[in-house]
Amino acid sequence: MYPNGFYCVVRRFSSKEEKRRIVASVVQPADFADAEMVGFENHLNVFHEEKHGLPEALARGLAVFLNTTAVDENFRRFNGHTQVNATDLKAMKYPSRQQLMALGHQALGLPSDQQTIDQLVQGLPSE
Repeated sequence: MYPNGFYCVVRRFSSKEEKRRIVASVVQPADFADAEMVGFENHLNVFHEEKHGLPEALARGLAVFLNTTAVDENFRRFNGHTQVNATDLKAMKYPSRQQLMALGHQALGLPSDQQTIDQLVQGLPSE
């Protein structure tokens, strides 16, 4: 159980026919407005900070980054199965926390189509 908050979640399983292996979403406190605590099924990988929610911009930035074509292609290149383990996610190279938060702020209010997501991440300044 986790305190109600913002979390980035990634599905652990996909079929070979699906377009992407990594599918990330943001869980928002409003999704469970009346609940103090939320539970996640074990078919989801949950990004959290010490079992608490993330800042909204960070959760959104993580979801945008993980949903990019580049991340999916890289994952497929090094991982031949359809399961996404927490170990796989931990081994990935991520933009800095500040870059992810900036990405999350930029993504608010924009369409979530693949082209927009990929353009946002390509526009990240390098550190």
